[in-house]
Amino acid sequence: MTVSKLYALPAERVDGKRQGYVTAVLREGERVCAIKCADENEREFFIQPDDVMRTADAIIYRAEGKKCAKKPALRLNIAGYDGRGNFLGFLEDYVLSSYRIKSCIIGGKSYPFERVCLGDIAIVTDKNNAPAAIAAKDMFLQAVVGGK
Repeated sequence: MTVSKLYALPAERVDGKRQGYVTAVLREGERVCAIKCADENEREFFIQPDDVMRTADAIIYRAEGKKCAKKPALRLNIAGYDGRGNFLGFLEDYVLSSYRIKSCIIGGKSYPFERVCLGDIAIVTDKNNAPAAIAAKDMFLQAVVGGK
């Protein structure tokens, strides 16, 4: 399953009393902690992955879960760079397995999630796990100062 597929599905409680659509997929570490939705009146509600019963043509869930709005959302279409600042393309999707993020698709290529540092941009560390924070800091300093 991919995150973009979740965004394309309507959400419906199993008893049919609440329906809505996905506005964000929230994460905690490498795990999806909640699916943030809104109903026809734009009232937000959250679905915990453990309460999801089916995701074939709609997200069918048991009950709304606890609010966890302070968790970061999985953003699509952010720029992706390698550790040296080379543009790789845009983050197109996240591949999920049992609501764990396995990989990110950036510029048509799949990267293991443990190698991707997410923020306003996505930075892919090299296979030797060079610190992405150092590479990001250097890129931003370079952009601000205008150095080569």
